[in-house]
Amino acid sequence: MVIYNIPLAFAFPFAEGTPPDIILLAVTAGILRACSVYIMLFALKTEEVSRVIPIYYSYPIFVSLMAVPLLGESIGLLRWLAILAVVGGVILVSARKNGNSGPFRLSKTTVLLILAGLLISGSDIINKHVLDVITFWNSYWVSSICLALFLLAVALRRSVFAELKGLTKPVLCYSLIVLDELFLFGGMLLLLWSIQHGPISLVSAISSARPLFVLVYAFLLMRLIPGFLLEWPAGRRLRIFQICGVVLTVSGIAVMNLFS
Repeated sequence: MVIYNIPLAFAFPFAEGTPPDIILLAVTAGILRACSVYIMLFALKTEEVSRVIPIYYSYPIFVSLMAVPLLGESIGLLRWLAILAVVGGVILVSARKNGNSGPFRLSKTTVLLILAGLLISGSDIINKHVLDVITFWNSYWVSSICLALFLLAVALRRSVFAELKGLTKPVLCYSLIVLDELFLFGGMLLLLWSIQHGPISLVSAISSARPLFVLVYAFLLMRLIPGFLLEWPAGRRLRIFQICGVVLTVSGIAVMNLFS
């Protein structure tokens, strides 16, 4: 990530006369996004992706609420109902069962993912402000370098190097990482371009419709390659809860999109 973002920093430097406070805000947005991504990755260690992603990408509700006082955007009745739908979906997705016959409870990682959502919402709000002054290329490489440095600082530990040495299929692992970075590069550019040219609430809502695709991909991978992902929640009722939660979350996001 650092390797290809440093050349971008030289190719797309800040314009002469860019206010220092704008540069500081861009760095702040990058740090907030980095912290948010780290929390999401931490959650993925213990939870299956079909549960983590819908909760994490429900953050447009926080963006919408923050955009009202900070950016002067308004929220109509339908969007309030959509926010309630997303909240309900998150509760269903994060539900767990306590034992074989115990009551349903919320996952402990839900609080962490909500915190991650608040952090990335703050990042989007700040980016909306700074992109009135700098280009989305500037915002991209600042955000990416902040993320790379943050993750490197966390990962530079002996235990991490020991795990890397113990990989049974290092070529496959590193190939998947490179492929992931390419997808991330393209997606991040499109997201920042959209933030610069469109309403922040609308952009966040559209970009957060991905939980439905994650649910489909996770289901297919679980069927086609058993063991590739963490197991699907045990119990038919709990699986139905999770599917309904994802559908409710995506539906709420779609309404926020259509009526922004």
